[in-house]
Amino acid sequence: MNEIQPIVLAVIPARGGSKGIPRKNLEIIGLKPLVAHSIGHALKAKTIDTVVVTSEDKEIQEVSKSFGAEVLIRPKKYAADTSRVDPLLIATVRQWEEQNESKVEILVLLYPTAPLRDVESIDKAVSLVQKQGYDSALSLCFDTSYIWKRKEDIVSPVNYAPEKRMPRQKEVWNQWIENKAIYVMKRKLLFDTGCRLGGKIGFVEMPKWRSIDVDSPEDLFLARMIYQQKFMSKI
Repeated sequence: MNEIQPIVLAVIPARGGSKGIPRKNLEIIGLKPLVAHSIGHALKAKTIDTVVVTSEDKEIQEVSKSFGAEVLIRPKKYAADTSRVDPLLIATVRQWEEQNESKVEILVLLYPTAPLRDVESIDKAVSLVQKQGYDSALSLCFDTSYIWKRKEDIVSPVNYAPEKRMPRQKEVWNQWIENKAIYVMKRKLLFDTGCRLGGKIGFVEMPKWRSIDVDSPEDLFLARMIYQQKFMSKI
């Protein structure tokens, strides 16, 4: 009997019921639906063995299949606006393993809302977990925003003192934003803790223009404009 080989599984969670942008995952950017960009990134990544889209929406399921992804039906309890993604990842791994004679070793979460991520960063993040001793990894972008919090009609600074404004070099700020483009984790970590991030956490840096998370009409507009400029102006 052949030994079951552990695999790297990419999961793309694509709900049909987005409120900020109705039918968001089917919106077109650069001649392709939003969800298709993440499918393409995962299929091109050298470190990923299988690409799965989990969705409760039949149209998204069909579109995902047409662009080369496997599809799993997303349980309704994980398809609400308030549903957490980490429990969905656990359920998806279990569902996929039950249907296939393989064992997931590393899981890659790719939100479909990151159409500008690069494939090289996916492979770098997987390599951190697969070969470099990290338990999980994520993508970040450097940021120098002055952050404030509001309490009723009063505001106060969170991450700096106004009388001591700092220059914007990385070694001074050391401030990074989780851009929701790439998450990589060991299966054991996810199942033991119920969280995608933990243990020894690594990161890959992505530029801000690749870090747009399409969650609002303004995000969609910017993503379309950047995609047109960066990728379609040369066609």
